[in-house]
Amino acid sequence: MAKISTYATDSTPSLSDKLIGTDVGDSNNTKNYLLSDIALLINENTQFTSVLASTSTVAQTPSGVGVATVVTFGGATSNPALSLSAGGVVTFSQTGLYLINGYGSIERQGSSGGYSIFLFRFLVNGSQSGFVKAFHLDTPDVVTPYEVTFPLNVTAVGTTISFEVMRDASGTGAGQNQGGVISSYKL
Repeated sequence: MAKISTYATDSTPSLSDKLIGTDVGDSNNTKNYLLSDIALLINENTQFTSVLASTSTVAQTPSGVGVATVVTFGGATSNPALSLSAGGVVTFSQTGLYLINGYGSIERQGSSGGYSIFLFRFLVNGSQSGFVKAFHLDTPDVVTPYEVTFPLNVTAVGTTISFEVMRDASGTGAGQNQGGVISSYKL
């Protein structure tokens, strides 16, 4: 009898494929399960609960060229899962899987001619996470919306997150973040 570890690997599973498992509700009998049924079960039992929604409509201009500015999302607030400081830092009081959604609008101000390079990044515990998003803004007074949504697995109480914006020295002209909205949902 061959071991399961020696079976061929299917690199293109389909929803009609089957997995073998134990049915604990039927005397631990071994049964086949369709991937489509497993996917449906997961979708029906996955619920996110909103634990924070905060907004700021204040224009947040980077304090200088090459200087990162933490994006703020209104006043300080807290609940059992997390707290948001007035300075824009979220501190988690509970571990778990969170779905983070951030939204802002970016605009270059000033006279025509030249351009601004506007940078946006996400930090976990003060260190950059993921890639920097860069915007090349060559037309004044045109608002560019930006939204980011991603899962975050918080494994330690006290974990912090924040968003930063910066105007790069390679451009000319002023740029600013037209406020921001942050939402956090917990699985």
